[in-house]
Amino acid sequence: MELNWEIVVYALLLIDSIGAVAMSWFGRKWWIHSTGKFSEFFPPAKGWSVMYFVLILVIGYLLGII
Repeated sequence: MELNWEIVVYALLLIDSIGAVAMSWFGRKWWIHSTGKFSEFFPPAKGWSVMYFVLILVIGYLLGII
C-alpha cells in the first residue's frame, strides 16, 4: 500500500483527536488557565472529544485504513 494524501490527512486527524481526548480528560485545568477568556467559548468537553475520536475511527474504517 502506497502512502497517499488520504493516509496523511487521516493520521493528522487521528493525532488531533487523540490530543483532544487527552487534553479534555487530563489537561482541563491547564486549558482553562492558559487560554483565559477563550476557554469560556471553547471549554474542554469530554463527551465531544470522545465523539470526535470515534468519528475519526469510523472514517478510518470506512476508508479501509484501519
